[in-house]
Amino acid sequence: MRKYASLQTRAALHRSILLTGLVSSLMLGSGSALAGTPSVYHSPADDGLAASTTPVEPGSPLVTLFLYVDAGPSPTSTGTACEDGDGDELCAWEFRLEASGAATIQAFLPDPGRNLETRVSTSEFAAVGGDAIGGQLGPIRVGALDLSVASTQWTVSVGDGSAVDAGFVLVPLSQSAIATPEPSSKALILAGLGLLVIFARRRRRCAHPPSRFIALASLALLVLPLAAEAQDADSDGIVDPLDNCMHTPNPSQADSGGLFGPSADGIGDACQCGDVTDDGEVDLLDLATYERGLANLLPTTLDEDKCSVVGGRTDCDPNDRQTLRQAIVGTGSGLGQVCQSANLVPPLPGRIAAVGDSITQGFGASCSCNTNFFCLLCLLGADQPQHSWFNGSSLPNSFYALYGGVGSGITSTRVSVSGAEMSTGSNSFSNQADDILALSPLPDLVVVELGGNDVCNRGCVDPGNCADPLYDDATWTAAVEAGLDKLVGFGHATSLTPEATIYLLGVPRVQDLYSAGVAKQAGASNIDCDAIRDDYDICEIATLNAPLNGEDLTTRLEGLAERIPRYNEILRDLALAYTTNTNGRNPSGIEVVSDYVNEALPSVGTTPFGAAEINGGDCFHPSVFGQSTAAAAAWYSNPR
Repeated sequence: MRKYASLQTRAALHRSILLTGLVSSLMLGSGSALAGTPSVYHSPADDGLAASTTPVEPGSPLVTLFLYVDAGPSPTSTGTACEDGDGDELCAWEFRLEASGAATIQAFLPDPGRNLETRVSTSEFAAVGGDAIGGQLGPIRVGALDLSVASTQWTVSVGDGSAVDAGFVLVPLSQSAIATPEPSSKALILAGLGLLVIFARRRRRCAHPPSRFIALASLALLVLPLAAEAQDADSDGIVDPLDNCMHTPNPSQADSGGLFGPSADGIGDACQCGDVTDDGEVDLLDLATYERGLANLLPTTLDEDKCSVVGGRTDCDPNDRQTLRQAIVGTGSGLGQVCQSANLVPPLPGRIAAVGDSITQGFGASCSCNTNFFCLLCLLGADQPQHSWFNGSSLPNSFYALYGGVGSGITSTRVSVSGAEMSTGSNSFSNQADDILALSPLPDLVVVELGGNDVCNRGCVDPGNCADPLYDDATWTAAVEAGLDKLVGFGHATSLTPEATIYLLGVPRVQDLYSAGVAKQAGASNIDCDAIRDDYDICEIATLNAPLNGEDLTTRLEGLAERIPRYNEILRDLALAYTTNTNGRNPSGIEVVSDYVNEALPSVGTTPFGAAEINGGDCFHPSVFGQSTAAAAAWYSNPR
């Protein structure tokens, strides 16, 4: 993999861009970047077009800047974007804007179609985004930034930023003013001085100032005894009290710096958690590599030794990717030294347990027909746990089998119940959490597969059309928290052990079921999905090809395609909030992980259901093959 230029080269390029922008601002009033150079700019008409000169906005009282990122219009013609492409696609980008003078930032409204992480204060705005899977051609709309201005003496400038281009190389974003007030000689001079101040500061977001790390390292040298019997755990010739990578051999003790570098941070390059590109620094290129690794794209696997930055495990999971996004933009809890290179390898779980519904119970998995009495007898058998994705004995790749099954010494338990919802009923997540906590010994890993029935048991998409619409964000969040709170011991007398992990699987794509059933019955004389669904009212919101509470099937499927990803986003965000204890509900630090990142990356919630994945009995539940597919999807991001 190609790396970006040295920090000295990068700094020199930044200086060149800054001085060019400064001269343009003072001499010509121009802040436009050279063609092909990634840039952040304000598009006055909000049409993606960059002004030929720095946009001039009224001095007061309110200014809205329409923010865009762009590198050019040319798609990759040779190679593959975000691997070795030659086009203008951007695979990732991050930047920080500074408002100076009489301007203060009031609010930011993100573009509805953009997956961003942002930080907003009265004087700074920072954002990180992009698509490391296939890249994005510009103009890329970021959103609208509202300013309050008290006079005509203000400017908004790009403080710093970077992008990963189509060739998967880290490059700097051009730095210049993106908006100024009504022009006057005084205003232009002040804008130029503001840029000089920015250049002089050149600060980067980091969890701790580098000088503090250096001071702490120096203090350690003074106070730690160098006894003759001092340990050298990694046998690299550096005793543990002085070793900046205690569990990974690094006799050179190289320390290029951590988040954005370049100053030493007291952590050796060999064990810098988050540095999956192995260049000693943690930056946007590492984030892009995380995203491609989670999608099983080049590089095909993430470096297990260095990818974990949050939680108590040395795994590569969506929590790590999200934590890195937050660190780059300057929010969140920072990067933790929890990766394998910095720690001893944790043991495998001794017991795994599943919370779930009829999918985890293997309901009807082997049923292959439904047009006669003998076919329907299969459905009367209901649960078929021997075919369960979790620990079904018939599946060579069940979740449990991938650990090694019975021969691994690990035990597996299901407390799942057919018909269970995340939210309500006697078998809700909260109640199944009680069943988990009643187990002895307690499981080290709890896998949660729920949500399908929360969708299927609803009567409409629009709350105005029925009394039982799809759950809103607050209802879904409360249901997930009710179960998690018990498992982590928040407001509950018992809990899992602090070393345990809770693994939340995404809600399956219920919106696929209708088309999967149509395909299943096509050309099959012994399968009639339409009839079985109509006779037994199977998930009508997703399968009834007729109006339901005033909504036709197309309207309902569109609503599900919107709502289910939102449920999965909430699972993802809650997992990180619990793991980092930013919500104050998990002081013991029990790790909570969601397999869902977004709609582009693999997870149970993004795995499509087709004809082969549903059984021929009720045309709804996974077939044996579908159970195998679910097992593979669940294992993909397994944190343990």
